[in-house]
Formats: sequence, C-alpha cells, structure tokens
Amino acid sequence: MTFSLFISAICLAILPQALSARSLDSICTVSPKRGDQELRLKWKVQTKGKVFSTPIVVDGILYVGSCDSSLYAIDTARGNVLWQYRTGGEIRSAVAVDAGLVYVLATDGHLYALNAKSGLLRWKYQTEGEQVYDSWDYYLSSPVVDRGFVYFGSGDRHVYALHADEGSLHWRYKTNGIVHATPAVVDGSIFIGSFDGFFYCLDPDGKLRWKFNTLGESYFPKGEIQFHAIVSENRVYFGARDFNLYALNTKDGTGHWVYHQLGSWISVPNLYKDRLVVTMSDSFSALLVDKTNGKVLAEPPVPLNVFAGPSISEDFAYFGAIDGVLYRFAIEEGTVKPVFQTESSKKYRSDFFDTNGAQKDVLLSDYNGDIHQLFDAYHKMGSIFSTVCIEQDMLYFGTSDGIIYALQKPY
Repeated sequence: MTFSLFISAICLAILPQALSARSLDSICTVSPKRGDQELRLKWKVQTKGKVFSTPIVVDGILYVGSCDSSLYAIDTARGNVLWQYRTGGEIRSAVAVDAGLVYVLATDGHLYALNAKSGLLRWKYQTEGEQVYDSWDYYLSSPVVDRGFVYFGSGDRHVYALHADEGSLHWRYKTNGIVHATPAVVDGSIFIGSFDGFFYCLDPDGKLRWKFNTLGESYFPKGEIQFHAIVSENRVYFGARDFNLYALNTKDGTGHWVYHQLGSWISVPNLYKDRLVVTMSDSFSALLVDKTNGKVLAEPPVPLNVFAGPSISEDFAYFGAIDGVLYRFAIEEGTVKPVFQTESSKKYRSDFFDTNGAQKDVLLSDYNGDIHQLFDAYHKMGSIFSTVCIEQDMLYFGTSDGIIYALQKPY
C-alpha cells in the first residue's frame, strides 16, 4: 500500500469517530465576549508565499521567512519591513540570531548567514540538497547556535555543525533519513530525530553517544521523527509519527516512559512547570501530560489538525490550527478557547464546518476521497502552521495565506 493510501485509510478511520463525538460548537465560536479580553491586531505584513516559519524577535526586530523565498526583518513597533533578503528557495524554518548574524536554511539546500541589521550576506554553505518526505513534511530544520557553532539538520540525511563566524564545516553526521527536526543543544550535546525513526544524541565532536529506535506503528512502521525535542533536567521529550510521545534519559537514551495517542502524530511538546503541553496532528485535541510519568492530566478538544508547537506565557499556551484560528490553552483549567481568527478563516471556514462548528460530513467525499487535495484546500482558511513567538505583551506568527501577524494582549 502506498503512503498516500496509508494516510487516507487512517484519516478515514479517525475522522468520522472524532467528528461524531464532538460538535465543538462551544469552542468554535471565534468571537469572544468583551470580558474575555480578545487579542488586538497591531499590524500585519503580507508576503507573496505561505508562511510556515516561526518568527524570532531580537532587539526590536522580527525575523521570519516565507515560501516566497525571502527572509524578512520587520520593525516590531510599526510593522515596517526594514530589509528583505531573497534566497534561492522557500524558507520553512525559524532563524537563529547570534553575534550580529542571522542564520536561515532554505529549500535550495543552503544555510545563509546575514548581517542582522542590514541583511547583507556574510556567507552561505551548500549542503547536498533538500528534499520533501511527503505532503505533511511542512518544515525544514531550524539552525541553532551554541558555543561558536551552528547546528542544523538537512534533507540530505545529515546533521551539520558549521563554524558560525565563517561557515566552514566542523563536522557532519549521517543518518538514514531526512532530518527536518530542529536540534536541541544542551551542554554541548546535540539531540535530534530523523525520518529514519531514530533519535540521536551526538557529542560536541559529532560522534554518536547513543541512538534510540522508535517503536513504529502499523501505518508508520519507521516511527518517523518530524519535530524537535525539548530537554528538561535529565530527560528529553519528543513525539513521532508512530503516535507516541517519548521520555528518554539524556545520559544513555534508555526509556523513561512512553505515551501512546491512538491515531495521531505527536507534534511538539513544551514545558510548563512539571507538565508537558503537547500539540498533535490528527486527534483534534491538545494534551497536558505529567512529565514524570506520562499520565494525561487534560485533553481539551480542538476543531482541526495542529502542527504548530505550543508557546507558553504565564499560565497559558498559545497555538494555531489549520482552521486559521489561534487558540489559548488555560493550562491550570485544562480548557482551550479561540482568541483570534484570520480574515481568510472568517471568509472560508464555512466551506469546511457546519453551523454547529463540526466538520461537514461530506467533506472528504467533496475532494474525491483524496486527503492531499483536502489538506491543500485547508490553506484557504489562512492556516496557522507557524509557532507563535511571544515577546512581552505581543504575539507574532505567520499564516498559509502569506500574512505575518502582530497581536497585542489587552492585559
């Protein structure tokens, strides 16, 4: 069976059950009452391509890439574009900013280092090239700078370490799959997963310290690792396409616990006190998990798939979904509510949802049973694949209709 048929089969199996169980009308009403303190739009910038990239703010400048192949530097105060640098390919990763340079990876297989103030090219490094695993491989690896080196994964199956100041190769480590996860670098150790289904811990010199093979699942026997991990104390946490959330010991890669979410890829975890906030691709929910034992503490519903990670501010986690709605997870209460809706979502959401807030029963059949066409159509709603950047009282993110948003909290 082909991969696309795997996806179609699993979505057909999951979606009717999820939709019949939840009308979700209570959380799909995306016009909060005045007392709910709705986020206020401060500014927005229109690009010429989809925005999957996560924005980064440094010294009052927001850096974000677009699938129009350009990296944008935007004044956070007014939303003015200070400079724009055009690469040779789409930008689907976040940037790293360090020592006056901004680093970004593009689908042309180059890592670029630009002057953070002027946007002038300092250097660029060519990998063996990028490739896309499948229709749901939305992101590239984001570079991470640590101790004078810049680390990133590549579609050429390698993990790279370059000298950050001049772009020469320090080392590279070959896996057996595409590496689009972002490395987590802690105390010189590099933690990163691959589409080969292995999670790797590399020493500062690029030598393998340990690797862990995910369990796999009938639809996804490799247990591909698409997203980045987080490290807390002596544990590393990450999700995979085999529907599992893993907690491993950072020292030797032995297991601590595994949580299985039936029928849904685990996207990205984030840390809140002694708990993990987790987004997922297909279960139409978010998770609050005890990080010590993997016990689920809350699972509030979300109307549609989430690929973006949760960003935490005080007692709330913010994340967007592919319905073009930004959601706020009140962690202590275990509830999710909508707090912002894109203009495209307001215009086109009724194409996919009925008046009760549930997905239309005939939705997949309208696209001839082709799940790829359906997911492409979702982009009409200004889907939010970008993880929210929170800076003081501001929230920044991009959408698949090419807009970069700046929202201000009213409190």
